[in-house]
Amino acid sequence: MGLTCRTMIRLLFFAIPLPFLAVCFVMIALNNMLGNINPETLDRQTFVRVMQIRDFRQFDSDLLERLTLRAEQEFGSHSLKRPVFTLSSWEKKFHVYFQQNRSQQPSYMEGNLMLMAKTRYFLWMHEYDVAGRTRKAEVLNNVVGEMQYWQEVYFDYLHALGLPEPTLAELTQDFQRMIELFKTNASPEEVMLIDVLARDMSRALFASEVQKSIMNLLPGIR
Repeated sequence: MGLTCRTMIRLLFFAIPLPFLAVCFVMIALNNMLGNINPETLDRQTFVRVMQIRDFRQFDSDLLERLTLRAEQEFGSHSLKRPVFTLSSWEKKFHVYFQQNRSQQPSYMEGNLMLMAKTRYFLWMHEYDVAGRTRKAEVLNNVVGEMQYWQEVYFDYLHALGLPEPTLAELTQDFQRMIELFKTNASPEEVMLIDVLARDMSRALFASEVQKSIMNLLPGIR
């Protein structure tokens, strides 16, 4: 049965606002990512999108610190849900390509992750600097534990892509390269503190790896 003229007018009347409403809904959704950011209220997926499309270099130090702590809360060692990498075949090819063909101009995601890593390092650095001897050991153990956690997450990502784990030498080079990047625009006093924590972290991480290797050998020896 064909539509009567009156019915068509009614349908058009109610359909006219739909494109406008659709635009409004999109703008509301994007406002969480493109407008002012409140890190404490971002859900997991929105936070990931924010890291992909926003340049954290434009944010002041207070907002960058809040974003770093929010990322830690959502994805860190004490989060309710550890990052899981479930990728389709084309997504794997995409990630593998960019892992093997890194450009000189990092993506927003890469740059933002580095900025948050620097922010977290500086928080540890200043906490370590003012801590007493007993407290220093506690801070260092915490730092080592966090570093090992994120290394495991990184290895999970590589496994999902079918890529091999980096060697200890490669990990050490990456760590040293990261530390040198942290020194960019740092004051002489900050450079000294960066080196102190990096030195003690390296020693503690090496001792932890040696202990882990010994524990892995014990069942065979017994």
